[in-house]
Amino acid sequence: MSIRQISAEGLHDMFAQHTDAAVFALLTFTHPNIAEPIRLVNNTEAITYDGQTYEGFPFHFTPPAEEEDREAVATIEVSNVDRQLIEALRTIQSLAGVDIQVVRWKQGTVTREMHIPGMYLMGADINAETASLQISHAFDILNEPATQEILSPGTAPGLFQ
Repeated sequence: MSIRQISAEGLHDMFAQHTDAAVFALLTFTHPNIAEPIRLVNNTEAITYDGQTYEGFPFHFTPPAEEEDREAVATIEVSNVDRQLIEALRTIQSLAGVDIQVVRWKQGTVTREMHIPGMYLMGADINAETASLQISHAFDILNEPATQEILSPGTAPGLFQ
């Protein structure tokens, strides 16, 4: 079962041969070292959504896969032309929170189609031309033990009779 619920109108616009709608990813980076959250949209112009202005910043967003046996990792590919984001990322020494929203813009109306909360910036590969950001959960939930208790004849003798 998919955790992503996209509206019927959104699906219609995504699969239409011609449409006047556009789909954008909204990213909000938060961290104690950053005075104000960094809000970006993968567009050339700023977008206002839910009372917040997201600055236009071209990037390629790949949402996390919905596979049961793999950790959900989203990736962002950014051209390293604008050094402002890269400099902000370099000041962060611990995990930065990332809130991901995917919205549909149509005739001046912005509608949220997907929200992926509780993600963190786990890594960044930065070179002279591009920056690749990996966004995931703060810990690898797939490799966490199912229980913290160890059931043995010494700790749970009733199970071994």
